Amino acid sequence: MELQTFWQEVEKIADEFNISRHPLVQLISEGKATRDQIKQFAIEHYEMTVRDSGPYIAQGYVNMTKVDALGAELMAENFVEEAMGEHTHTSGHCELLYEFWEKGLGLPRKELEESSASAAARTVNAYFWMMMTHKIKYSGALGILEGGFSQACEKMLTGLQRHYGIKPEALRFFSGHIEADKEHAQTGRKLIERLLTTDREQREFLKEARCMAELYWKGWDAMLQHAT
Repeated sequence: MELQTFWQEVEKIADEFNISRHPLVQLISEGKATRDQIKQFAIEHYEMTVRDSGPYIAQGYVNMTKVDALGAELMAENFVEEAMGEHTHTSGHCELLYEFWEKGLGLPRKELEESSASAAARTVNAYFWMMMTHKIKYSGALGILEGGFSQACEKMLTGLQRHYGIKPEALRFFSGHIEADKEHAQTGRKLIERLLTTDREQREFLKEARCMAELYWKGWDAMLQHAT
């Protein structure tokens, strides 16, 4: 596969599954989402990536050290943002979601910690773990999704402030991800460039990226389907 063709296919997947165009994002941006749907966003997203992002990326770093030193350094930078909010000068992303849950929605933290997410969200979490442990060469696929989430957060941040009256200090999960996930998307592309050097690896990456993107979209679908 020619390199230009490969990148065209990567961008096609990123565009097709750009989560900023998901119906829930549109509902929130327009002020049409119910409180239960917004609550379900937090529950499903907590399961999909937020709760375990720090430990998973730390594991990814360990595995990446066996493959590519610079790639491991890039993953370490992602880890300190996910775990501690170093790049955005905020807090760990799990803590920021708790902040939105408690201050934005007025709900007890324990309810989110003990929430039971959909099968779709659990599948995303499992695929995330598999990518970090067994398919680290293809982990740039996660960055493809994060670029879309940055755009989604921009829309949701505006909607939650404008239509739901939630104050900015309770929305740092969204404002922080606008910046952080732009950076993570670039990291994903750097990993792709460094690690995928053969035709077979590029073709396998496209399958992995599409699989991850489809699962992630279904996880967002569950936010609408399982809201009570």
